[in-house]
Amino acid sequence: MRNFGATLIAAAIFIVSSGSVIPAHSADAFTNAWALYNQQKFPASAAAFEALIHTSPPSARLYYYAALADRASNQTGRARQLCQYIVTNFPSTPEAAYAQKLFPDLATAKAGTTAAVPDGLKGKSVNELMQTEAGRKALESMLSQTETNNSPAAGPSAKVSPMVAKSKGSKAGERVFTAGDIAREGANGIDQMYYPNCWFESSMSALAMLPRGQKLMADMVRYGPKEGSYVVRFPGDGAEYALNEEKLEKTGIHDKALWATLIECGQTLKFPEDNGAMLADGLGCLTGQRAETITPSSASEEELGRFIEGAIKSQNPIICGSGYNLSGLPRLVVASHAYTIIGFEPASGMVKIRNPHGANAERFSLKNDDAHQKFEQLDDGVFKIHLSLFKMYFAQVAKADI
Repeated sequence: MRNFGATLIAAAIFIVSSGSVIPAHSADAFTNAWALYNQQKFPASAAAFEALIHTSPPSARLYYYAALADRASNQTGRARQLCQYIVTNFPSTPEAAYAQKLFPDLATAKAGTTAAVPDGLKGKSVNELMQTEAGRKALESMLSQTETNNSPAAGPSAKVSPMVAKSKGSKAGERVFTAGDIAREGANGIDQMYYPNCWFESSMSALAMLPRGQKLMADMVRYGPKEGSYVVRFPGDGAEYALNEEKLEKTGIHDKALWATLIECGQTLKFPEDNGAMLADGLGCLTGQRAETITPSSASEEELGRFIEGAIKSQNPIICGSGYNLSGLPRLVVASHAYTIIGFEPASGMVKIRNPHGANAERFSLKNDDAHQKFEQLDDGVFKIHLSLFKMYFAQVAKADI
């Protein structure tokens, strides 16, 4: 017989609500929980996120971070429950897409895991639900339904993971991908999730769009000695970063493309304290070359244009980082975030930029600019911004020769 009290915490998250913003009063606790994760203190991080779950309104973002911590501390069942909640109740959020990557079969899991909750009980806390017989029955019903949906009989047949499938019949040391494989998906194969590594993802996106960059990244990944194992080696770095499914699960990294997933996992091993490195570090890591930088506020529009145009014409990677304090300016970019520069139009002075969040990137618009002479939002996280505004919003630009 199940101990209802012991399973109450597991069931509590399946109460219908909406929204995915972390409450202001919980921001510090959230930051501390994520810091523990970055320090690889996974059980402590998971516990900290659990405490937040019980004191905060339902949030796709909070539950996704908690799921990452749970997976990393081998609490896979709990991570799966959290992801099921996100997919069911926040289906249109970026977190829902990420949750489906963590547990692909959630996309076909039975809907209605929250149907047992009467309208009058939705949004109630665990303590509030426990005060009434109806609330206690609702919790039991939700837990039972979740367990049914997540049982082996309800899910699809076991699938071979992409890491194992790709490595079947391979030989240790062989190259895994060709430049053509990377070119086929390009920057669209890369998904920045919630690691604070835009400094790396923006650089990886830059290389993924360039022929020489595609070859460089193809050379970084080799098959390991065992089925499902791989080795990542960055240019100019004598170290080899061994990867397997266990390490992949602990990182929670699942880019659209396997090559992007493996390279990003290699980065987390090279930079274990992944709290946001210097802008040029990503380019240096991926190219093996020292990056050249310029400060937009200290350069004229002509100097800045030449710096950017030089990289674009020579097909070398170039990235930029937004300023920390953009208060007082119309919101056009995310503060303290790294972007990939993918084009420049000298005649109009417009710089074409891509957010490494891609299609999940936040969209912006500039008032009183209907003709898009200063700013234009495009698709897939891409936008155009005039050099005069670029100088105001971006603190640094970095490029490297390849």
